[in-house]
Amino acid sequence: MYIYLQLKTFTFLLLNLGLSHFNNTEPPANVRVTEVTKNSVSLTWQKPPFDGGSKITGYSVERREAPSDTPGEPVGPITFSNISEGKCTVSWNPPENDGCSEISHYIVEKRETVITKKPIVECAHRVHNLTEDMEYEFRVMAVNDAGVGAPSNISLPIKAAEPKDIPCAPSQTHIVKAGGSVCLGIHFRGKPIPTATWVKEEGELSVMSEITTTDGYSCLSIENCSRNDTGKYTVNLDNPSGSKAITFVVKVMDTPGPPQRLDILDTTDNSVSLGWLKPEHDGGSRIQCYVIEARPKGTDKWVVVGNTKNLTYVVEKLNKGDEYDFRVKAKNESGYSKPKETLAPVLVKEPHIEPAADLSEITNQLITCRSGSTFTIDVPISGRPAPKVTWKENKIPCFECYYKVEGLVEGLEYQFRVYAMNSAGLSKASEASKGAVAQNPVGEF
Repeated sequence: MYIYLQLKTFTFLLLNLGLSHFNNTEPPANVRVTEVTKNSVSLTWQKPPFDGGSKITGYSVERREAPSDTPGEPVGPITFSNISEGKCTVSWNPPENDGCSEISHYIVEKRETVITKKPIVECAHRVHNLTEDMEYEFRVMAVNDAGVGAPSNISLPIKAAEPKDIPCAPSQTHIVKAGGSVCLGIHFRGKPIPTATWVKEEGELSVMSEITTTDGYSCLSIENCSRNDTGKYTVNLDNPSGSKAITFVVKVMDTPGPPQRLDILDTTDNSVSLGWLKPEHDGGSRIQCYVIEARPKGTDKWVVVGNTKNLTYVVEKLNKGDEYDFRVKAKNESGYSKPKETLAPVLVKEPHIEPAADLSEITNQLITCRSGSTFTIDVPISGRPAPKVTWKENKIPCFECYYKVEGLVEGLEYQFRVYAMNSAGLSKASEASKGAVAQNPVGEF
C-alpha cells in the first residue's frame, strides 16, 4: 500500500474499516516512511495477514505530533570581544541538534548566576555589570518549546579590564652621533598593566643597551652608540586583552669606512692616474667627496693634492723619475674616513712599450682594384708612448694609420706589411698581407 501525506513530524496509526459484527483484522504490517520533504511524507505498508472474516475495504491513516526533545548544547568555543570595564560581548554557535523544534532563544550564565532574564535570540550577547579585574567564566544553553537544553562547555576565564591604550605616537626616528647615547621611551596604559618587551630587527640588542620599565613607561637606552647600533627597534606591549607593537628607527651618524681598493691606472712623465671603490659603509649619510693625498718616498708629510666626487683622479705636476705614495679618504657630514693607501711607492715615468701592429682582425687581406684607382688599409697599433706611425710604399714613409696606394700596374700582385716607430725605436714588421692583384673588379672596365 502507498499513501502521500502533507504534514510535519508525526506518529501514524492505521485501521481497517471492517464491520463491527466481524472479528477485528490484524494490524497492517511493515509501515515505512519512504520519502520526506519539508512539508510532506510518503508511507507504505503491507496488508494484514488476517482480514477478520470480512474484505478490507480501506485504510484509515491517523497522525499525531511526535514529542520534541530539548536542543543540544550550543557549539563552542565561546569567544569574547569588546572587552572593557564592566562589560564584554560573548559569542557562540547554534547547537547541532535543535531537538526537532526551532530554537526560540538562549540563556547565558556567569559562574555566579544566570545573567540573562530576557530571552536572547542571537548567538551573541553583551554582558554588563561586571566587576573590574575579576575573572569570569561563561556557558550558554539553548531553549525551545520542550525546555532548556544542556549547557555548552565552560569558556576559558576572562578578566574584565580596559584594553591598554597608547595615547600618542612617540617620535619614531632618532638620529645620534657615534659615541653618543639615545633613549627610546614609550608611555602606555592598560589593565592589567601590559608587559613591555624590546627586540632589534635582524640582530641582538647591544651590550651597551639597558631596558628600564615601570608601570606605564618603558625605555631602551643605548650608550656609546656605533654604526652597529643603526637599525629598527620594536617594543611589544602585551596583556590578556591583546597586544600592540611600536617600532623606532635609530640612525647612528658616523664617519664612513675607508675606500676599497686603490689602484694605479696609468702613469706619465708628470702624472699618476688613481682609481678606487666606494667604502663598505657610508656612516649613515651620503659620501660628499674623496680627498687624495700624496707623499714623496722617504718623507713623512702627506700633502693634499686634490678632491673629487668621482672614483678616479689624475694627480698632475709630479716630478719625473720620483716615487710617491698615495692615499684616499672618504668624507661625509660626520668627517673623514681612515685612509686607503697604495701598496708600494709609484714611479712617475712614462712606460715604454714597444710598438706593435695587429693585422689579426683584418680578414680581407686580398685587395683587388682597378688600375689607377685607390684603396685604404686600416691597421690597429699599440705602444707607449703613442707610436709615430710610418707607412711605406717601397720604403716611402706614411704618418697615418691608413694609406692609399696609387699607380698600381694592372695584373701585378702586391703584398703589404707595416712598421710602427716611436722614441723607443722601430717595431718589428707586421705579418705580410695576402697578395692583392691590381685589376678591375668583375664587370668594370
